[in-house]
Amino acid sequence: MNIFNYDEVVKEKLYQLKGCFDIELGSVFLEYFRPYLKLKYLGYQIVPAPSHKSHDEIRGFNHVETIFSSLKMKMIKCIEKTSDVKQSDLSAKEREKISKNLIIKNGEQITGKKILIVDDVFTTGSTVKAMINLIKKYHPKKIKILLLSKTFSLSER
Repeated sequence: MNIFNYDEVVKEKLYQLKGCFDIELGSVFLEYFRPYLKLKYLGYQIVPAPSHKSHDEIRGFNHVETIFSSLKMKMIKCIEKTSDVKQSDLSAKEREKISKNLIIKNGEQITGKKILIVDDVFTTGSTVKAMINLIKKYHPKKIKILLLSKTFSLSER
């Protein structure tokens, strides 16, 4: 499920959060939807899409964690990005290889749990697919996806 289409407004606000380090903006994205999302995903535990550690250190926070922490649900940070590859600089074909840049640590903590994978922007789906493949190995009870925004092709407009 995606909350917004990735349009100019969302793009601008995500840049303000990520690029301008406006951490206070993080909780605003889900403000209107929070009661619905908390009910819809009751009993789920969040696994956020990772940024590379160096980006989080520069920013002082992980933007995906910041956005979805406003749901006040347990967050399991078990997936890490091992290389500093910026996906927006990659072609769709190159993005398919993102799974080589993700690892799972302490995966046993998701065994038997209802997992909600969250990410800020869904473009090709490569990150989400790679996360699902890593998580499945630990036999969660369920896996669902919640996206802040999704890009759309001209045919979807």
